[in-house]
Amino acid sequence: MSRKQNGQGKGSMYLRAVPSVRALPGKGGEDASTPEWIDVTVMPAENPAPRSRAPREVAQSRAAVYQAGLQESARFRDDFMRWLESHKLLGAVRAISEPGGSLPMLTVRCAPRVLEQLRRAPEFEAGATMSLELHS
Repeated sequence: MSRKQNGQGKGSMYLRAVPSVRALPGKGGEDASTPEWIDVTVMPAENPAPRSRAPREVAQSRAAVYQAGLQESARFRDDFMRWLESHKLLGAVRAISEPGGSLPMLTVRCAPRVLEQLRRAPEFEAGATMSLELHS
């Protein structure tokens, strides 16, 4: 902005012409057709029946337990993708994390309506993650 004095000695503000600026793709704004994207963490719902500890017959190595966790995580992602497809929500999802680690948990960047559907689904536990905006 530039400040110019007008002829009577009064100060007034004049705005310089600013060229039109387009929003980045996926960025929420005045355009109502573009959904606001949120990050959601999704896990399988816990089984309501408490698990009783079975006596250990064979001690498993940590590597075997980790591999079993990786397989369970991959199965969960496949089940989640099928659920999204059956509920016709794939168009409202921007990105899904790859299964990694021994816990069946995914991070999904999606429209808020996906989170609403996930919260209603008995097979999932889902919640929005809090974003941290760091300014330097």
